Amino acid sequence: MKTLTVACIQQKMRLPQTLEEYREDLRRFLRAAENKRARLVVFPELAGVMVIPPLLGGFQANLLKRADLARRRQTSLWQKFSGGVSGALAGWLNSDFRQMTGALLTTQSDMAWEAYDEVFGGLAQEFDVTLVAPSAYLPDPLDGVLRNLAVVYGPGGERLGYQAKRVLHPEDEDLAQPGHEWNVIPTPVGRIGLMLGGDLLYPEVGRLLAYQGAELLIAQGAATERVLFEKLRAGILARMQDNQLFAAISFLVGHNEFSRRQRDPFVGRSSVLAPQELTPRASGILVESSNFRSESVLSAVWDFEKLAELWETSDTPVRSQLPLDAVGPALAQLYNKMNQLPEGSEALLAVPEVQEPETKEHPVEMEEKVTTPNRTNSTLSLDDLPVLSSVTSYWGDASDSEIKASLPAHVPVSLTPESDDWEYDETWESDELQELSGPEAEAEEGMPAQSEDPETVAAKQAGESQAENEESEEETQEMDALLAPGAEDDRDQTG
Repeated sequence: MKTLTVACIQQKMRLPQTLEEYREDLRRFLRAAENKRARLVVFPELAGVMVIPPLLGGFQANLLKRADLARRRQTSLWQKFSGGVSGALAGWLNSDFRQMTGALLTTQSDMAWEAYDEVFGGLAQEFDVTLVAPSAYLPDPLDGVLRNLAVVYGPGGERLGYQAKRVLHPEDEDLAQPGHEWNVIPTPVGRIGLMLGGDLLYPEVGRLLAYQGAELLIAQGAATERVLFEKLRAGILARMQDNQLFAAISFLVGHNEFSRRQRDPFVGRSSVLAPQELTPRASGILVESSNFRSESVLSAVWDFEKLAELWETSDTPVRSQLPLDAVGPALAQLYNKMNQLPEGSEALLAVPEVQEPETKEHPVEMEEKVTTPNRTNSTLSLDDLPVLSSVTSYWGDASDSEIKASLPAHVPVSLTPESDDWEYDETWESDELQELSGPEAEAEEGMPAQSEDPETVAAKQAGESQAENEESEEETQEMDALLAPGAEDDRDQTG
């Protein structure tokens, strides 16, 4: 296989009333992916939970479904009115979709598995694609324990493998247990290394999958905060470049009826990635969604011949130059020591304590210096290690000039954090399905160059927002044409 077209789906959380309604909603994305001739389709984290609302009965569950229907764009005035009343009543009754989901999974988890298989296995077969289904809380086939897991289906609708989330977010902890390990999943389009949520923040996970022979790194995300999205985005970019592999990440977006705590909307910008040497502007991004909370279908082509050539000719061949003979034993010893500590994330090491001066009248003057760790008997926290302490020990109330003057000359450090003036603009949210293709789509989206100042970027974004609003009607007509009967047979249409 020389090239592969991948489609990355950015999907909204909804509460469908029937499985057929949810299946038809998914077909919108798969038709768009089919028009791009995609052979691999990736859905986001937790979107698989949407198979559960059709399984829920009762008065309060129906109130939540009607309220969700009223939030959709193409609904009648009566549906909007009755949905608004239902939403108000559901709030008064403290109706909670998450609690209902937990109760169903506790008593009828087999029904949830059956619905999940029926929907996503059936769609993979219908569209003849390898489908990375969205994750959901489901019982692990090995031991029956509830986990946040995603299944990969083959073109015949069969399960090719699954991956359970290992590093749980606080939002996962009341419904799921951590997974056990990471394994590569062989598929007709290549060996997939699948990472869910926070799993992708750890370099070891990506490297482990790469050493197991992964050819594609696929990630799924669900973030209710901008900062979490940015961390996941940075994580997948790093894992991709760490291992010089193709990668993609799909985010759940829109209204949030599922979180345990604050129910802020899901945000994210899905993307298809490639090593920096193979992308425009050396950004690592082939195509990325332009909107934080609207649905979209992204597509790009991965060229495996160019990737293989890169491995041979790159001036930074990270896949072959890692000094395993030195790094391997050191990491093994470090992990073994960390596992023996009572709290591996906090433990961290006893430094000789500084004694308090005996009298306040004559305080002992101490020279500020970096402590060199005793490697035989003492254990140190990360902040006490020389490289980090040379920076962190000076954090305080001193001015930037004073801090810079006190730092060793070889320590490069930026003391003024970059400003982040990002605010969500409600006018950007849309029910219209966007279709973007890479790599030329990056210019189409109007992504600013890294060297542009914030005022220039803001001006460009304002102009793009106005242009998008003017073109929204045209995009809606295109989407209606895409969803019309027979549109799935129009394989020559491009987004």
